[in-house]
Amino acid sequence: MKILFVQPSAGFLMRGTTYPVCRSIMVTASYMKALGNDVLVFDRCIDFRGAQKVIDDFRPDAAMLYIPPTASVKDAIEVSAIAKESGAVVIWGEVVAAAFAEQIVGGGYADFVLTGETESKLKRLLEEYFSDKNYSAVNGLTYLENGKAVSTPNVNDSQLDSLPEIDWDLIDVRKCFRQFPHCKRMLYMYTSRGCPFKCTYCYNTMFYNSQHRKRPLHYVLKEIKYLEEKYGLDGVNFSDELLFLTDEEVEEIRAFREKNNLKFFWGAETRADTYKDIGKLRRMYAAGCRWLMLGLETGSSATREKIGKPMDHSLIRRFVDMCTEVGITTFGSFIIGFHNETPDQLRETVSFAQSLNVDAFLFNYYVVIPKTPMGNDVVRDNKLDLDEIFLQSRASSQIQSLSKNYSLIPDLDLLVVKSCFDWMTFTRRKKEASQKNMFFNKALDVLAHFAEGGIRNAFSNVFDAGKTFLTVVFYSHAFPEIKKKYGIRNVNKK
Repeated sequence: MKILFVQPSAGFLMRGTTYPVCRSIMVTASYMKALGNDVLVFDRCIDFRGAQKVIDDFRPDAAMLYIPPTASVKDAIEVSAIAKESGAVVIWGEVVAAAFAEQIVGGGYADFVLTGETESKLKRLLEEYFSDKNYSAVNGLTYLENGKAVSTPNVNDSQLDSLPEIDWDLIDVRKCFRQFPHCKRMLYMYTSRGCPFKCTYCYNTMFYNSQHRKRPLHYVLKEIKYLEEKYGLDGVNFSDELLFLTDEEVEEIRAFREKNNLKFFWGAETRADTYKDIGKLRRMYAAGCRWLMLGLETGSSATREKIGKPMDHSLIRRFVDMCTEVGITTFGSFIIGFHNETPDQLRETVSFAQSLNVDAFLFNYYVVIPKTPMGNDVVRDNKLDLDEIFLQSRASSQIQSLSKNYSLIPDLDLLVVKSCFDWMTFTRRKKEASQKNMFFNKALDVLAHFAEGGIRNAFSNVFDAGKTFLTVVFYSHAFPEIKKKYGIRNVNKK
């Protein structure tokens, strides 16, 4: 069987800034290839061939599209239409697809949507599609039955210790590299899936059912060794929902790097309140850890209770200070504009963020994810039409753009707060930082990637990036009264 795996284009933010190659594509494509299928990975964030030509040349029996950010929905719809015209069955997966599964199959954008991990589910779905069509036997599947969207229970049953190693030669690895603090050729990989916590706003509750499962670490290290020796990889950003490494696993990474004379550095997202021992951070540093992204979300105790993420602020401050002492770069991630969040609660978040000696602030707007506890509350309380929300997502990247405000905070206030912290991060000069001007250097790397894909793409990327930059400059400097209202100060100026 010929299967086309597609990561749709998501604009300049995915192409130039972060670009995490979708792990589900690589894992599932490698899995289906190992079963004897003819697979092609078409990543439209780095491959600028026309979709029509790629599909005409490959002539797939099935097209599997992965939709991690809302910004990729528009391109996914266009590619799916071409695939359908060619006669291929079209399946969508990943978070956005799972959140809007009924709207997607009901609107005819895809024949099927898979929720959660896709390896064994895709295999079973294609077996049923080309035989008995008993779709009720496929876990985590949404499909049309008598004109009505039907969904089966989501059970993630892939055996992570029996999946084949990822075949990185399915894509042009060198085009996937991005500059990152401490490395110039960083790639996204993973050591685990899911998270045991149940934050009410997070997709983990409906996508992984709040289950955490680890991938055998020696698989990961073997792939890293291959990528460093063949392609020159020098950094790995583990895209786990939350990184949980035991002392034994940290030592395994350290010993593997030393034994094989590997130079790669690594980092991931984790919880700051789980680290109370500077000794473990020193061991992580010795094993190559150079950055950690901390999902802090808010400085308000009331908001913390609502989102189901209680954390001790004093422990967080201590953790950040320990990372600084050890030499690990820290990214403090916050979400503003939560459902019914008040100006006073936002003021608490601003105050807490400014009390942290992090290397970077990552402020994002709250985005409704249907089928999560908080998302369900927002839909109910605001009488939202999910069909309308899905159609709006075709033209917006909601995390970066304030497309809808569900809080009690004025839109302008949210724009100013986010822009101020974006500006402080871009101009960050933390005295103790192990790397100076790292975000300015990152911006230069982004500009280099904007040239990919020809003049038209380069012009579009530069235009979008310039608009974003000017927006940050304007809102971070033009509203001193709002900055005063929330107690915003430039933490770069001591």
